[in-house]
Amino acid sequence: MFKNYLKIAWRNLLKDKQQTLINLLGLTIGTISCLTILLYVFDQTGHDQHHDRASSIHRVRMITDGSGANTETINSATTGPPIAFALKEDFPEIEQVTRVINIDLFNVDMIKASGAEEGLYEPRAYLADSTFFQIFNYRMLEGNSKSLNEPSTLVLSSTLAKKLFGDEKAMDKVVEISGFSGEPNKLTVKGVFDEDSGKSHLNPNYIISMNTPGLGAYVRQVTDYVTNTFIYTYVKLKPGTRADGLQQKLPDFLKSRAGTQLEERGIKRTLLLQPVTDIHLYSAGITSQIDRVSNIQYLYMLSILALFIQLIACVNFINLSTARANKRGKEIGIRKVVGADKGSLIFQFLGESVLLSFCAVLISVPITIALLPFINELADSNLSYVNLLNGGIILSLILLAVLTGLLAGIYPALVLSSVKTASVLKNVINKDSKSGNLRRALVVFQFVLSIGLISIVIIIWQQFNYTQEKNLGFKKENLISLEMNTESARTNFYPLKSQYLNITGVKSITGNWVSLSEDINYELDLYLPGKSAEEHIEGYLNWVGEDYAETAGITLLDGRGLRQTDSTQVMVNESTLRAMGIPKDRAIGSKMVSATDDGNLEFEIVGVVSDFHYASFKEAIAPLVLQRIAAPRRMLIRLEAGRLQEILTSMEQIWKSTVVSTPFMYSFVDKGVERRYEEEKRIGKIAAFFTILAILIATLGLFGLVSYTAEQKKKEIGIRKVLGASISSVVQLLTKDFIKLVIIAFILAVPISYLLMQRWLENYTYKIDIEWWIFVLAGSGALVITFLTVGFQSIKSATINPVESLRAE
Repeated sequence: MFKNYLKIAWRNLLKDKQQTLINLLGLTIGTISCLTILLYVFDQTGHDQHHDRASSIHRVRMITDGSGANTETINSATTGPPIAFALKEDFPEIEQVTRVINIDLFNVDMIKASGAEEGLYEPRAYLADSTFFQIFNYRMLEGNSKSLNEPSTLVLSSTLAKKLFGDEKAMDKVVEISGFSGEPNKLTVKGVFDEDSGKSHLNPNYIISMNTPGLGAYVRQVTDYVTNTFIYTYVKLKPGTRADGLQQKLPDFLKSRAGTQLEERGIKRTLLLQPVTDIHLYSAGITSQIDRVSNIQYLYMLSILALFIQLIACVNFINLSTARANKRGKEIGIRKVVGADKGSLIFQFLGESVLLSFCAVLISVPITIALLPFINELADSNLSYVNLLNGGIILSLILLAVLTGLLAGIYPALVLSSVKTASVLKNVINKDSKSGNLRRALVVFQFVLSIGLISIVIIIWQQFNYTQEKNLGFKKENLISLEMNTESARTNFYPLKSQYLNITGVKSITGNWVSLSEDINYELDLYLPGKSAEEHIEGYLNWVGEDYAETAGITLLDGRGLRQTDSTQVMVNESTLRAMGIPKDRAIGSKMVSATDDGNLEFEIVGVVSDFHYASFKEAIAPLVLQRIAAPRRMLIRLEAGRLQEILTSMEQIWKSTVVSTPFMYSFVDKGVERRYEEEKRIGKIAAFFTILAILIATLGLFGLVSYTAEQKKKEIGIRKVLGASISSVVQLLTKDFIKLVIIAFILAVPISYLLMQRWLENYTYKIDIEWWIFVLAGSGALVITFLTVGFQSIKSATINPVESLRAE
């Protein structure tokens, strides 16, 4: 019996080829969209699940209260050095703790095999306690979980080990690391781990033992709970321990351990536990992440987008199936006459829609595989056909096919199975106005989505363009940042600067610690002399060289730039003066105090620069102090436009003759600034791509409906033409109803998309205004698409010889 249903379903699909093709194309495009987003969502989930008892591992994060007049609330992923082992000491329910330091925060160090001529700049270099592998599970290819016990040792990822030593064993070999992190030059490899053990928020390239002299030794001796908050602290709870129970005890812990220190400095802090499995997707608003994280809201947004696209395809199926019900009239009548009940008819019609849905899935899989390179570039992902073999993906595809078939087919099945035999014999099927009203409502729904998506894409791209075109307060074009990460490079900073300035096209040179395209993470508390530490403001510190304002293109409003003889003399931005209440006309010579580990440090303001965006547009410009550094980790160079390649070639030649065993490595500042907003750019590209698909599906459905309408009105059009109707009047007859539906959709789409995007823009301190023309453009686009689609078929119908349509009469 099932075989019989299958045969009939297949024959019916082949019988009306136009309808089947439109439905199949729509469902296939919708399924490709769903499958693509499904692959991306699966790729972004499941981080840190591979660790033993992953649900018991938590990161300790910190909130610094910003309730004061001149402070802001800081929600950070990091804590101070003593927190971890103090927690283990005070709470027996904690099984183990470990600390991780992201060395990239201080410098991207160069690593090389001992004796090798040149090394590699490898990011994601960490310092970690010997307990690291007791919490985080990585498959060890060489060494074991005790590989970080000894001082001056490290473990490498298998990829880095291959880069450094080829196919040789890395165990017990020596590597040399050059940089600012304070580590000794030579470290012994005591392990190699498989970085593909599972998805993780850490993604280390190499991990140095915290027992190593230098930064590790410094961290181990720090007892101050307030400062040096650059430590990632992780705890593993004993079986049966509830994280919320421990969370409730943390305020008392912080009070007993750090209460006096916090009170003296007027700081209020809270410690929170974050499940390690939540870090990748649920860290929105948390600063100082160890590596790039995603946002669950974007996954929700993409999933909803996929659902809407599939719904548009389902709407096409419903509209075309109900509209052409009269073509199935005789079949339904005969089946009912020979005894078919309503249930068997529903089963048959649902079978057709599910069969078509499965065909769409089968077609979509190879097309999606072929599109993967484009999708990876679009979403900045690394998907492959292997991801399709995931059991969750396969099960989701089967469910998608079944649910799509049922959703698309249930209403047409109910409508068609409810046709009375007498109606069939009288040829009055499908005269019910309810079906027509439903079709119109569904067309409106399609265009609400289409107009809304067009508006959303325009707004996202406008915000992205705003971030690229707005005056940042510095000149990002023709500005390069040259890495100075080894002792050889640092000691040759001024000789290099002198030689580079002799190159035609090099305009000015300075140095800095944190580049203009990077976020500054060095926080400091500032207060006026004679005031208490409780009246402090929170700001940021960057170390720069002489001629910084001139090279970066930042306006010097008052005073002077920094000199080689300066130590505690600093430049500040306008926000610092406002926050501290220092009048602009009395800024030069004013003093500021900052608490450090070595006591209070007094700064003297010698220059004031205009506010510039050294962080994302999502954040307000905060107070910034610029202090001179003798050996910067980057050289900032202003070049003349139009001669970049020639200048860079000359610079590299000088570099190779001056600096030993250090690669010539530079980056363009404007490209780095653009990367700050890569998330917005990626979302904009993804939304634009899927909006085009949604419009394409809606257009297919519209084409099918207008074809049906023209067929229905074939005789009416013939009579009108015989009576002298013009082609334009016939086109108007067929298009006016659809134009009305688009106008209704426009009225509904505008407030919905406006409210959604207004909420999205709340994430930005600096943002665009949503203007009326955006919605007019989106609505006009929908009208043009409708007129072209409907107009094409209308003109085709209007130009048919009326004799052809009236011959049967």
